[in-house]
Amino acid sequence: MLLKALAEFAEANKILDSVAFVKKPIRWIVPLDSQGNFVGPGLIETPGEKNRGKEFSAPRTSLDKGVGGIAEFLADGITAIFGLDSDPDKTAKLKPKQREDREANNRKKYEHFWQQLRDAHIATSNLALESMLIFSRRNEVSPTFLRWGQKEGDSDIKAKWWVKTATGQEVALGNSQFTFQVDGCLPLLDEEKIRPYWRKQYAQETANRDTVSVRGLCLVTGRPNAPIAATQTTKIKGVPGTQSFGGAIVSFDKPAFCSYGFEQSHNAPVATDVADAYCHGLNALLESTNNSVFLGGAVLCFWAKQESAAGEFFARMLNRPDPKAVADFVKSPWAGVDRELAKKDAFYSVTLAGNAGRVVVRHWMQQTVESARENFQKWFCDLEIQPIRSSASAMEKKKAKKENEKEGMPPLAIFRLTCATVRDQKDIQTDVAAQLYHAALEGTAPSMSLLKPILAEFYSAMVSDSKEKPRYPYNESRFALLKLILNRNRKECDPMMEPTVCETADPAYNCGRLLAIFDELQAEAHDHKLEGAGVVERYYGTASSAPNSAFGILWRLHQHHLRKLKRSDGKKQAAAWAIESRITDIARLFRQPSPSLPPQFPRTFTLVEQGRFALGFYQEKADSTDRMREAIRVKQVQPMDNQQKRSS
Repeated sequence: MLLKALAEFAEANKILDSVAFVKKPIRWIVPLDSQGNFVGPGLIETPGEKNRGKEFSAPRTSLDKGVGGIAEFLADGITAIFGLDSDPDKTAKLKPKQREDREANNRKKYEHFWQQLRDAHIATSNLALESMLIFSRRNEVSPTFLRWGQKEGDSDIKAKWWVKTATGQEVALGNSQFTFQVDGCLPLLDEEKIRPYWRKQYAQETANRDTVSVRGLCLVTGRPNAPIAATQTTKIKGVPGTQSFGGAIVSFDKPAFCSYGFEQSHNAPVATDVADAYCHGLNALLESTNNSVFLGGAVLCFWAKQESAAGEFFARMLNRPDPKAVADFVKSPWAGVDRELAKKDAFYSVTLAGNAGRVVVRHWMQQTVESARENFQKWFCDLEIQPIRSSASAMEKKKAKKENEKEGMPPLAIFRLTCATVRDQKDIQTDVAAQLYHAALEGTAPSMSLLKPILAEFYSAMVSDSKEKPRYPYNESRFALLKLILNRNRKECDPMMEPTVCETADPAYNCGRLLAIFDELQAEAHDHKLEGAGVVERYYGTASSAPNSAFGILWRLHQHHLRKLKRSDGKKQAAAWAIESRITDIARLFRQPSPSLPPQFPRTFTLVEQGRFALGFYQEKADSTDRMREAIRVKQVQPMDNQQKRSS
């Protein structure tokens, strides 16, 4: 079903109309004059990605390069254009038979490159191609602008190919591509003759391939007597974990994958045009930011069968879900959308990862656009949580701002949510990314095992004393994801976690709230100038796992802080009574032997209960900061109101 959907996507979007050309980075341009003479001190380096160069729309061969001896047209590497081995030292160390095969393949590749140019010159009479052919006849040995060896003045570095540039410098070649420039013009961009010629040549190559193909039933379309592709010649590029030249989504490169005497792709016969279509269709999805999301070692591709705007919507809401857009979508998920069409339109999603030369399908999903949008609405509803809008100190405000601006993404972006499970984004696990994809688009519940890394990262960030790289523990992403996981895995006896502080008898949640209030009380008792570790840094780990051990100490400590505040001025006393009232309200939810004794707290909390503890702690802090902001706003408004009354 996946291959059929990809082939239909390619056909509907006319992707196969331009398959004869592909965007390819070309770093080096060989400048020639009309007589085929090399001009200038060295090669021209194109601006672009480091060590790769600028991307050009270059001709693409339809031949299977895996069989060896096949070169691209007009632009290729050092072996195809100059007949030079990419690593002579490595070749010299090979066994005689291996070295002979490598040299034969290099020679065939070189001959194929220049034979293609001779054929093109005969067909088009293009003068630029003639100049290139003259150059090739004059430079049958290594050209002067290429040198194999070590870096000059440094004998310890391994030998490699060096390129002399137009500025007179020597630069390491690497795995770079070359093309030619004749009298200041690039033949590969010649729309008048060369590009039309290559379109016809590509079509002819495809037709020739079909005439020699074994015929049979195409398993994707059900078409009988179709030319069957022996291999998947077009590589899938851009999937994390695959090689730079791409990988195959269908391959039979080992005897274990074959049966009944069939070889290669004849074990699962697919027509040649269909194989081209699904490969090019998938490559188009991977290249489009409106149809793919990369996260860690996986990539999610998604598209609708009829409505192309559906993919753009999901991509935007996964990558850049700004709060206003999310709020509008949750309230009116069908605004501007034809729901009747959405009920009929198919929505597809595939999660891919790489394993060297193979593309691995981690997950395949098919549903209606209506169902996908409904799941997406539920996703954002489950992620809704009250943010901590301000911090107690300027340093924490700075940390919060830095965290919220990470990668320029809002807190509910799927990248930010996934980062909540790891310390560094390079540690993102493919499985975690895939779980969140499925939760968003299918309404599934992420594994409860994610609670452990989320809570570990929260505790680590909270007690971190690193001044070089401060870590803000109260980011919205972490607790939004925590709330979603708890609610989607909730048992009948478990409480439902709300976006804001909720009234519940759950001991774990209330213990978290109580610790947040104790922290607020301590800060108030020290005029928000506490030096060193406070109650949270000292006791959070124990309080969240073995509450009875920690809260006995915290109860005595909070009474000391209350007495200190009650002996202070009027404002401090008012704060003490307000905080004591909140503590009393929560304490009533626990069994209390007598009013003079502390409540009886549970001995231990499970991992799930630790999650509710963290959520209660966070939401109480968010509620406290909102109350502080409102109090400050009222104080600012009252003098203005009084002034207006006096003036009236």
